[in-house]
Amino acid sequence: MLCNNLPTLLWLGQMADLAIHVALTRVSPEPDARHLSADFSGSRGQVERSLLNYPELLLFDIDPFVYGSAQARGEPELNPDGFERGREVAFWLKGLLDGVGLPCFVKTTGGTGLHLLVPVERELDYDEIKGVCGTFLAAADQAHPGVLTAEWSVDKRVGKVFLDCGQNARAKSIASPYSPRAKPGATVSTPVTWEELPAIYPTDFTIRTVPARLASRGDPWAGMLNHRRSLLRERGAAA
Repeated sequence: MLCNNLPTLLWLGQMADLAIHVALTRVSPEPDARHLSADFSGSRGQVERSLLNYPELLLFDIDPFVYGSAQARGEPELNPDGFERGREVAFWLKGLLDGVGLPCFVKTTGGTGLHLLVPVERELDYDEIKGVCGTFLAAADQAHPGVLTAEWSVDKRVGKVFLDCGQNARAKSIASPYSPRAKPGATVSTPVTWEELPAIYPTDFTIRTVPARLASRGDPWAGMLNHRRSLLRERGAAA
């Protein structure tokens, strides 16, 4: 569904739909996608030529598959060792992105991991963006062998940080910034600064604490889309 006005947002709240997941693109053509179609109906080809198929965010979904001392199987629960491993990977990726002039923004997922997002101009479709993601992950894996994995097999993920480029897809979504999560303590997926990241923990941000944080510190992601970069121009400059 499309939530693009206050009545729709209020309707979602009335439906108790508090955990909101969003796509990596908007349907507004402004300011960089006037060349793309805003017609999303009629055929698959029409959708693939439209705004919906051109993300304005490149996603790195950092999901530590590290168990705490009281857990041995299943989906890992939040634990300090796992989160620290994911935080380390986040800084590795930031270093790679900084090296090619791509600004990136970080938030907690409200669960065990982190989301890194790079604002980009809408020039590449989801398949191409997924390929860019894979290039950076391959570089991180080469620099730090044995730490990362893209394996779908749960058994092969254990003890590593799972990174899935496939989350960069038209059919996928991520927890919205400031969305509550159905987790112990009612954690909230919260944007943070890179300076804050070394000292924070996901349970710092809950439905009780985040409103006061926003009131006192503002939103670290304010103006985020003003930092878009052209991946085509960056690639040309690198070549």
